[in-house]
Amino acid sequence: MNKLSSQQRKIVYVLIIAILMVPIIFLGMPATGDPGGTGSRGTLARLREEYDLGEQTLGKIDPASTTMNLMLLGMRGVAVNLLWLQMEEQKKTKQWAKMRATTESIILLQPHYLQVWDFNGWNLAYNVSAEWDAVEDRYYWVKEGAKFYMRGVERNKNFAELYFKTGAILGQKIGRSDEWRHFRRFFLDDPLILDPVTKQPKHVPDPVLNPAGKDNYLVAREWYLEANRVEEEHDQHVMMRCLFRSYPARSLLDYADALQREGIFDERARTAWERAFKAWVTEYGQMYFDRPTCRLKQEVNSEEDIEELVRLNRSLDNETYRKATKATVLRELVRTQNITNYRYWRMRALAEAEPDMVAAHRAIYEGEQAFRDADHDKCRRLMLEGLRRLQNVISKPEFRDLAQDNDTVEEAMWAILLWKKSLQLLGEPVPQNYPLKSIWDAYPHFIPQINERLQRLYVE
Repeated sequence: MNKLSSQQRKIVYVLIIAILMVPIIFLGMPATGDPGGTGSRGTLARLREEYDLGEQTLGKIDPASTTMNLMLLGMRGVAVNLLWLQMEEQKKTKQWAKMRATTESIILLQPHYLQVWDFNGWNLAYNVSAEWDAVEDRYYWVKEGAKFYMRGVERNKNFAELYFKTGAILGQKIGRSDEWRHFRRFFLDDPLILDPVTKQPKHVPDPVLNPAGKDNYLVAREWYLEANRVEEEHDQHVMMRCLFRSYPARSLLDYADALQREGIFDERARTAWERAFKAWVTEYGQMYFDRPTCRLKQEVNSEEDIEELVRLNRSLDNETYRKATKATVLRELVRTQNITNYRYWRMRALAEAEPDMVAAHRAIYEGEQAFRDADHDKCRRLMLEGLRRLQNVISKPEFRDLAQDNDTVEEAMWAILLWKKSLQLLGEPVPQNYPLKSIWDAYPHFIPQINERLQRLYVE
């Protein structure tokens, strides 16, 4: 067999390359035209579009990120690991500026890795913010954490977790941290937004976090609603689905509660509780969830509702669900309601919307202010009025369980203690019978706790 000449071998190599290029071109042909349109596309481009794996389907495209990955060839994993180690060291040594720069480099290499956004957003809002003394500085880093999550959403529109975590920062971190009074005020009147000319605060909310100037819990609700929208098509791994989808309604409950914590006891507060109750019952309560033995919703109030759920399960294309009985549905319903604390929040929101309950909170709040001002006659009158109105609500059959609720018990016992202390300072005896005496007698273990609170706030 004659050996091929050098020139012939070159021709053979060119032909082989040309043959191999055909399937490569066919498979890797880039898409032309709009996504989902009639433009041409190769097999890989079509599969990326079908399974939402392309840059344009995952979120905002960053050309710098793609360029960086190409430049590293196959060494991206090594580079990322080194950057993570570097960032951890910078965190320990509190080199915040360098840590942010390292984080930006990690984002360029792993823009679609959830943990990059989750870890760093949480780190900024909780860990870094705690390292500062001034409340304004802490708020700055909380905002940075929220904005970091928002950037993650832009790059990864199919991650329900990122929408949820953004809502959690804006709702729970701003509304429940130790500095919540300052943070909630800053969310509407940001001291860090300065006039470019005078360099003084503009007294406006941050245009990125709160463009419409809403309460932080109401903005959080919008993010939670978006999280639920995305979760309908893309699984989330934050928590059980029945808990995850409760947060838009929970944010309204938190909003109403925050108004009361700030001393707002008027029609605005009562309306907020009414709105929260409606969202909890008519929005969240009507959602269906697949549980191990059946499909159900949580707003169930009668035997007819149970029977309707049984009929629904028997119509489903699921052998286990089709075997569901009234006992099965009821057992799973109780379990699910216990997980979400559904019955408690239903009762609490309905009770808090009662005019007597709003008036009770207002009287007790103003009574404590009178005690602080040493106006013990006014304190005595207001506390007694608050206790009477609170008793009016708790005595109703549908709200009877509030007599065992920790928040209600603590509020009642605190009001009774200040009322008794005012009577003592006025030289008057404590009557044998008074409103909610049954709570005072039933929870003696609370007395040392509220006495310690009295000593700390008004005696020391």
